[in-house]
Amino acid sequence: GITGLWFGSDLVVSSAKNIAERLRVSHLIVGLTIASIGTSLPEIFTNVMAGINTLHGVDASGIAVGNIIGSDLGQITIILGIVGMFATLHITQRSLRRDGIMMFVAMSLMFLSAIDGYVSRFEGIMLVLIYILYLGVLLRQEKLIEKFTSEGGGGGNLVLEILKCFIGIAIVIYAADLVVNNGILLATEIGISSSLIGIFVGLGTSIPELSVSIKAIMRNAGYLSLGNLIGSNITDPLLSFGLGASIAGVTVSKDVIRFDFVYWMVTTVIVLLLLFNHMNLNRKESSVLILMYLLFLYLRIIFFP
Repeated sequence: GITGLWFGSDLVVSSAKNIAERLRVSHLIVGLTIASIGTSLPEIFTNVMAGINTLHGVDASGIAVGNIIGSDLGQITIILGIVGMFATLHITQRSLRRDGIMMFVAMSLMFLSAIDGYVSRFEGIMLVLIYILYLGVLLRQEKLIEKFTSEGGGGGNLVLEILKCFIGIAIVIYAADLVVNNGILLATEIGISSSLIGIFVGLGTSIPELSVSIKAIMRNAGYLSLGNLIGSNITDPLLSFGLGASIAGVTVSKDVIRFDFVYWMVTTVIVLLLLFNHMNLNRKESSVLILMYLLFLYLRIIFFP
C-alpha cells in the first residue's frame, strides 16, 4: 500500500508539473483543478456509495458527513501541517482571495444546508451546480480551455501527461483504499458512532492528498501542493457531498452540527488568517495546525464518541 502511494503520487506530481509547463499556467492552478479533483475521487465515491446505500434502506448518512469533515479538516490541519514542516508554503494574493475565500464559502454552504439536520436532494444538486459554476469561472479566468485547445495540433504529449496523471491518481486511490478498509474494520470492532467512523474514513481518504503534497514539495512544486489541498477543500463540500446528497438526501446529527462543523469553520478561518497575514505558512504555524487536529480528535472521541 505504501509503495503504491509513493509511486502513484510521484507520477501525479511529475505529470501535473509537465501539464502546467505545456499550458503555461502555474502549478497552483493545476493543483486546484486536475490534482484536487483526482485526489478527491475517494471522497466522491465514498459519498456516492453512501447515498446509494441510503436509497436502498441502509442509512449511511453518518459516514457521508463524517467522511467530508474528517477529510477536509484533516487536510487543512495535520496534512497541511506535515507538508509545511518540510518547506515554507507560499500562495499568491490573487489565488488566496479567490480560492481561499471560496474554500470558506464551500464549507459554509455545506453547513447551511445541514443546519436543520437534513440535506435534501435539491440542496445536494445546488451544491454540485455551485461547484460547476466555480470551476467554470476558474477555467475562464485562467483561460485553460483556450490553452488546451491551442495545444491541440501537437498536443499528443499533453494528452499523454493528463493520462499519466490520472493513472497515478488511480494507483494512489487503490493504495489508499487498502489503508481505509482496514481502518473501517478496526473502528467497527471497537464500536464507535458512524459519524466518528466517517471522520476516520475521511482521514484515510485524505492519504492521496498527503502523498501528492509531500511529493510536490520534494519536487520543488510547493504551489501544486497548496493548490491541491485548497482545491480538495472546495471539491469535497460541494461536489463530493453534493453528489451523495443528491442521490438520497443526508441526515446530519446534532453533535456533528454543534461540534464538528463549528470546529471545522473556526480552523478554516485560522488557516486563512495565517495565509492572509504573510502569504505563506512556516514551520511554527504548521506545528500549531497539527496540534489543532490532535485536539479535535481528542475532544471528538472523549465527548462525542
